Amino acid sequence: MKKYLKQIEQFAKQVWVWMLKKDALIFLLFVGLSSLFWWGHATSSIRDAKIKLPITYTDIPSEVLFENPLPNYIEIEIRDNGRLLRQVKHTRPSLTISLADKLTKTDNVLHISSETLRPKLQDLLPGSTTVQHIYPEVIDAPYIYQDKKTVAIQLRSSYSLAEQYQLIGVPTITPHEIEIYGSKQDLKHIAHIYTDSIFVENLRDSVTKQVELKIPQGIRSSVKSAQVTWLSEQFTDKSFVIPIQVRDLPASESIHLFPQEVSIVVRVGVSHFAQVTEKDFQVYCYYPTPQQQTLHVNIETNNPFITKMRSNIREVEYIIKR
Repeated sequence: MKKYLKQIEQFAKQVWVWMLKKDALIFLLFVGLSSLFWWGHATSSIRDAKIKLPITYTDIPSEVLFENPLPNYIEIEIRDNGRLLRQVKHTRPSLTISLADKLTKTDNVLHISSETLRPKLQDLLPGSTTVQHIYPEVIDAPYIYQDKKTVAIQLRSSYSLAEQYQLIGVPTITPHEIEIYGSKQDLKHIAHIYTDSIFVENLRDSVTKQVELKIPQGIRSSVKSAQVTWLSEQFTDKSFVIPIQVRDLPASESIHLFPQEVSIVVRVGVSHFAQVTEKDFQVYCYYPTPQQQTLHVNIETNNPFITKMRSNIREVEYIIKR
């Protein structure tokens, strides 16, 4: 290995000595200086160049439908010195066109001429740069104004809950309604927009899914999907023993029930366990008719945190004392 390295070193020395004898270094120096002078001349000379500029359109009314997509770029031919042309090519400015006052319900073609674009382009370019040509010279885009309707999103879903979990309320949909666009006849029969069918398995805690919308053919919408959130929590049982009240009892009479109280078991989320109390229940029977042998026990509650309720008694016997 050392032998090869020594041979390479000797060869390099021979080349160096040869270059010194032949004035090769002086030649290379002049070549470098000539290239530098040529580069400086090229960058300072006036030249033409073609570049593509991306276009962004703003302020388009949602009801407007173009028959064909608007061009997403224009090509311009510009003139300036080489250095500034390279700078423009490197930065590649973007053109923004507002259509706020160019789309009306009385017209049906968007017309943007090169003369309209020229001052906008000039503002994006260096002051010394001139715009020679614009391609295309005219942007003509036919369009129509569609009718608009706001409709609700209807969720198509099913789910299974994890063990000892229950759903909290109904799934929330964001957004819960959208704007759709189309002909008046097509929109007339659309009351809501459905989501794709979705199944959420082993639901626990909070689950959020992005669901695609089923947009009818020939209809446009402001959004293509919705976010659906299911909330669930662990539940537990809570028991109460509540006395039975008798309603419509005459003041001159008393009644004795068998039994006089009811055991109630309710299902409640663990986060609201303390918010369910005996005061949340109304347990009662109505004063009997002459032929009635037992009384039906009514159990009512308006506590929103109770999801299921069961009791050990549906009917009671009684004795009236006069």
